[in-house]
Amino acid sequence: MPANTLLNTPSPAAHKLEALRQLFPQAVEVDADGRVRVNAALLQLALDPANPAGIRVEEDGYELRWVGKREAYHSAFVPAQKIVKPLAGDSVHWADTGNLLLKGDNLDALRLLRQSYFGQVKLIYIDPPYNTQSDAFIYRDDFSARQGEVLAQLGYGADSVDYIKNIYGARTHSGWLSFMYPRLLLAKDLLRDDGVIFISIDDNEQAPLKLLCDEVFGEENFVANVVWQRSKKGDTKLISTVHEYILCYVNDKAAALDNGQWRRPKEGADAVLAQYETLKAAHANDHDAIRAAMMAWFRSLPATDPRKAHKHYTWSDDRGLYFADNFAGPDDGRASRPRHDIPHPVTGLPCKKPSTGWRWDEEKTRWALSQQPPRIHFGADETTIPTRKSYLAEIDSEPYSSVFYRDGRSATLALEALIGKGCFPFPKNADVLSELIQLTTGRADLVLDFFAGSGTTAEAVMRLNAEDGGNRQFILVQIPQAIDPKKQKEAHAFVTETLGKPEATIFEITAERIRRAGAKLQAERAAQVQAQGELLATEIPALDTGFRVFELVDDPDALILQKPLHEATQDDLLAYQTRIATPQPAQLDRVLHNLLLAEGLPLTTRLQTIVDEALYLAADVAILVRSMPLTELTDLLRGLRAAVQPVQHLTVYAPWISDDNFLLGLKTLAESLGLADNALHLRG
Repeated sequence: MPANTLLNTPSPAAHKLEALRQLFPQAVEVDADGRVRVNAALLQLALDPANPAGIRVEEDGYELRWVGKREAYHSAFVPAQKIVKPLAGDSVHWADTGNLLLKGDNLDALRLLRQSYFGQVKLIYIDPPYNTQSDAFIYRDDFSARQGEVLAQLGYGADSVDYIKNIYGARTHSGWLSFMYPRLLLAKDLLRDDGVIFISIDDNEQAPLKLLCDEVFGEENFVANVVWQRSKKGDTKLISTVHEYILCYVNDKAAALDNGQWRRPKEGADAVLAQYETLKAAHANDHDAIRAAMMAWFRSLPATDPRKAHKHYTWSDDRGLYFADNFAGPDDGRASRPRHDIPHPVTGLPCKKPSTGWRWDEEKTRWALSQQPPRIHFGADETTIPTRKSYLAEIDSEPYSSVFYRDGRSATLALEALIGKGCFPFPKNADVLSELIQLTTGRADLVLDFFAGSGTTAEAVMRLNAEDGGNRQFILVQIPQAIDPKKQKEAHAFVTETLGKPEATIFEITAERIRRAGAKLQAERAAQVQAQGELLATEIPALDTGFRVFELVDDPDALILQKPLHEATQDDLLAYQTRIATPQPAQLDRVLHNLLLAEGLPLTTRLQTIVDEALYLAADVAILVRSMPLTELTDLLRGLRAAVQPVQHLTVYAPWISDDNFLLGLKTLAESLGLADNALHLRG
């Protein structure tokens, strides 16, 4: 028999199947269409006919499966084919901000962000497409001939490849899952160990999304499926659906708990405590007068005022405002409840006991009485059952509820007040997002939203920073989705006429909403400064309402490299060599900011010019883009090594440096400066 040619050589999988067929022919079945099926029961019987129960053959376990899953997984880890292009003209406070807005497909963005932000994000909030039957799905992930080759390598047959190609961008469960899977895999890589992700979703994909997140983040890291009631009534023939969901997972539940429990402030509690402090100062710690004044103040509040929910907090002592709460044991029929005596501090006689005994044992009671002031509240004499003091300052927070109501129309009205009517349907509520951010982040944490939409997450971050003096930063990603001039007339007019943009896309609405929200916050801050006066104004921390804009664009060099070698011409190779080897000042910003990503630095890192168009400093990385005299470079780097933040790395953009001797001399230079062996990086 003639030897197989390379093209006809059986695949490794075919070799294994043939070996299985020879060893266990009874367990390998082939149907009329040529599809192979391995019968697990017959295989088990063939392995040990006398004792089939003694050998266990595992069949497929419980899992979420769909056609295209392997390809979706593979697409998450394809090298990034885009680069970032800085758009300083569309940015706000470019030089000083720590915030980012990326223009492009979020799959490309996540691949790029993974280089610099791996394990850096504390909170991710996304509001992905709900896979409804409304408009066409805008995220049409590219399906190329190369992906067809990958699918074949992953074991997909021709029919499956065609099916997967057809579901790209289609409103099917398989298409939607293939769309979400790689994005969630990359999102997980960006989360810190104690990071959290919130995903808004409705009934169309809530069930598949829960299973998908169980797989990506781990079922053990599921936190809650929060129900957000957005309306009181709806129009339907069966059951009115007036809610949606916010699915919540943490990256590692143990790490999340190590950072403390999640608690939200009780609404109105801060205002009540502030009123107490005012009365305390006015009445010089006369607690009877403070009580009378607090009761009168509560009576003056409207019934719907959230502060009135705390009207039972009227007692006070030198520790603070409290509610005299009973600490009787529950009526559970237990005869063994503590029934020890508690002497009255004035009469010395044992106080009256509750019929169910005490909630606290005798040791805790002694501890409470020993505190100064005591944590037990007494009546006029021993005939009144004592109570425990529940201090508002100690319980002014509570867990976040898994069910809450917030009118969905309020977010629309708030957005319309910023940018006008009809520009963006169904925006998310900035107050709800602020609550989630406050619940789970610290004041200097990083927040990511890669389905930015109207930019609600950015406003929520900035507004929360304004309230608590935080310095949280955001990264938003929005695809430049075209706005239909017929179906979305108001939005189209806003972008093209009001903003004067040549192309009407949702991205322009995202950016403008953030600009206007930031300007509004700065105006509110200016009014606060004016009201407080210059002395108090100095205590107000700075508020970052800026953001850097980057567009994700094709890398022209990568496009040439992607061309199959047999299709590349001599002109292609010469053009490639000429382009990468010729310094292009117009592309300097692009090169520098992509080098930030290559070095694992945030895109908001400030670039300091040391020698114009030659040497730059970014954090502790010196970036060299053009050759210069080695003696001059040595002196400059020696000075930078002696700085407060000494240079630890030297990155060289090699394509723009044609002097091979200069490149060879850099290694000696790095050694003379005491840089680590791996501190010299040749990029490009």
